[in-house]
Amino acid sequence: MPEQPDPFELFGLEPSSSSTSSPTSSMPPASSQPSPKAATPNSSSAARVVASSASAGGGNDGDFVAVKGGGGSGGRGGRWALLLGVPLLVLAVVFAAAGFWVKGKIDPGSPGEEVAFTITKGATTSQIATSLAEKKIVSSATVFEWYVKWKGGAPFQAGDYEGLRVNSAMGDVLDTLKAGPPPPKTVTFLVREGLWISEFKKLALEKFPTMNPAALDAALANTHPPMQPAGSTNLEGFLFPATYEIAQQDVGNAQKLIDQMIAAFDRVSQAEGLPDATAKLKGVAGTKSISPYEALIVASLVESEAKVDEDRPKIARVIYNRLARGESLGIDASVLYALQKRKTNLTDSDLKTDSPYNTRLKRGLPPTPINSPGQKSIDAALNPAPGDWLFYVLTDKDGHHYFANTLSDFNRAVADAKARGVF
Repeated sequence: MPEQPDPFELFGLEPSSSSTSSPTSSMPPASSQPSPKAATPNSSSAARVVASSASAGGGNDGDFVAVKGGGGSGGRGGRWALLLGVPLLVLAVVFAAAGFWVKGKIDPGSPGEEVAFTITKGATTSQIATSLAEKKIVSSATVFEWYVKWKGGAPFQAGDYEGLRVNSAMGDVLDTLKAGPPPPKTVTFLVREGLWISEFKKLALEKFPTMNPAALDAALANTHPPMQPAGSTNLEGFLFPATYEIAQQDVGNAQKLIDQMIAAFDRVSQAEGLPDATAKLKGVAGTKSISPYEALIVASLVESEAKVDEDRPKIARVIYNRLARGESLGIDASVLYALQKRKTNLTDSDLKTDSPYNTRLKRGLPPTPINSPGQKSIDAALNPAPGDWLFYVLTDKDGHHYFANTLSDFNRAVADAKARGVF
């Protein structure tokens, strides 16, 4: 078997003093026959040493093997174990220290104050990690990036995040980012049915003090829905009544508000089939064809007159029946719109107002809608109830109307309602 090399010799190291004191040569093999030569004093001395050693070890005379190098291959193996063990121990210490350092980076301890944090659109995981480290939300951008690769969750949604704190555990940060940003903070803006544009402007400027009145006028004049007649700048009827949630960053932005309301109108009108009004209402007004814009005007008249939902399609039918006969509509709400005044009773002077909106004096529909009709009124204008009514009058204080097809029946109902104190 090949002799194992001494590691100290390989690396040019001197053996220790204990090693040098060991015998370095083996004893000559014992002869099977005694030497004919007489023993010299030195030989006797050597024999005594050997005998003494044997006696001390409890072995038989001459039953031994001298070991070269004071320990032989076992000693050299120990030296190899020493040389290999020390680096391994150092590596183990390094890895333990690195693991302790990484653990401290992943969870550094008690989190501090909350920090606002925004992920911009298109930001990479590396950029997000850098931003988190700059705000001291995580202790190391590099470690966080590797942590995300390990745990998964990217890409993250752009937006404003809440709940992130200085010195946060990376697991908590990752959970927050994976959940996504909360819905944007909004301001609620209610626009009820039947408002005039003049009333809407006042409402908007009161709700949003930072809104520029000139910007609002410009938005109203320069926004043109597809259904608006060519050349018109009048948005009456197109500002759909609803409850709007205005994003915080858009509060005071007049154009965005108008765009949002027009978009709501477009959705509802499409759902109700308003663009197809001409086909839907063929023959409803006799030989007169009803355009989508004219149907919207009818819807605004219904909105101004109806107090209960069940009356809406009946009022629409009265309007179409009177249009078919070429009679004036006689709707007082249109006179109020011409006056731009909200009042309960109209005077004779009011009823004689010279305006295309005065349907007491002018035949046919007014030139534009007279308010912002809601979806139920739009539906009623597109789906009038069957009937031959030409008149209606308020019959109770709950808002119900009585419908009549003759003037005499109408006059009787008016007298009855007055007698009962309805109006």
